[in-house]
Amino acid sequence: MTLAAWLGAAGAIVLWASFATLVSRAPDVPPLLLTGLALCAGSLTCVHRLRDWRVPLRTLAFGVACLFVYNAGLVMAFRLAPIAEANLINYLWPLILVLLGTPVWRGADGVAKIAGALLGFGGCIVAILSGPGGVAFSPAYAAGYAMALLAAVVWAVYSLGARWLPPFSSWAVGGFCLGAGLLAIASHLVLEPPAALPLASLGWVLAIGLGPLGIAFVLWDYAMRHGNAAQIGVLGYGTPVLSMLGLALAGHVRDRDWSMVFLACTLIVAGVALASTGAVAWRRRLRQVS
Repeated sequence: MTLAAWLGAAGAIVLWASFATLVSRAPDVPPLLLTGLALCAGSLTCVHRLRDWRVPLRTLAFGVACLFVYNAGLVMAFRLAPIAEANLINYLWPLILVLLGTPVWRGADGVAKIAGALLGFGGCIVAILSGPGGVAFSPAYAAGYAMALLAAVVWAVYSLGARWLPPFSSWAVGGFCLGAGLLAIASHLVLEPPAALPLASLGWVLAIGLGPLGIAFVLWDYAMRHGNAAQIGVLGYGTPVLSMLGLALAGHVRDRDWSMVFLACTLIVAGVALASTGAVAWRRRLRQVS
């Protein structure tokens, strides 16, 4: 995989890790309104390449629908279920991405990537469990769990979409963001009570749009086009750990077992390493045996 693809994926993950911290700075903005305005702002990162927004209708519909369902699904999941459990289900997306993007029947190569994804998911579980509260799934929150799982599947499918659709520029993501943002604002008008946007929160909404819900999508699209889907998927497990560190620096996380966080980081790094180089090692081992 090229260095540019690695850097693109890493840049997107760092920006997504800042999402929770930035959202915490705008607590008075209703979730769907915040999502809609931020996505519309995110489209501004691509407005200088407006000509590249011209894509076939099915490509536009795919991108808009995926970004809207993913973001709206997460919002609904966090409302209908405890955040810890919903977040854990949401972070199944890297594993789903690896499963969808890896031909399992290719023997050692597929085994190494899936094993790396499982290690990364284990690190994600450890990171979430490092807080003072545990994770306890309850049938009462089944609707929220279902929305989180839907979001995870949609994001994995969207991430691989560029490989399944006719070729289009990564800058076309700006059009996807604008369409999804308008849908989210419409959903706010229907599902949420009217709310005025506090002036103090406007800057934070703009930062969310330009970063996690803007240029991050462009970087991710580029990485998925030019990189290895399975390796990038495992790298995605770094998001919850980096997000936790960002919240800690912002003073929102205090009661954490940081030895568990270190263990989570170790598992994630091991998973990335196994998914990236494990296949080569497996092949060498098989050659030696044969």
